[in-house]
Amino acid sequence: MDVLIISAVAGYIIYRIGREVMGSFRHPEDEELQDYWNNITKTEDPTAYRQISEHLASCESCRDRLDELRKRPGGPGAHGPMISRRY
Repeated sequence: MDVLIISAVAGYIIYRIGREVMGSFRHPEDEELQDYWNNITKTEDPTAYRQISEHLASCESCRDRLDELRKRPGGPGAHGPMISRRY
């Protein structure tokens, strides 16, 4: 019985770790990047915010996409001065 409990707990831990790791490899959609930039993700889903932050740290193409989104008329940051990357 103890072996089943240990196996179940170990399986759950492995599942959670795998889910976290895979989440940071996924390229976020444009809407997710906008919500990230506007800090909506940070308040609504801290785990997703962390995953996007980790992804942006290693993915130049997504950093470039976010910069392009910020430059679009009506995009995040369009009404304020452009600031340096914060990711």
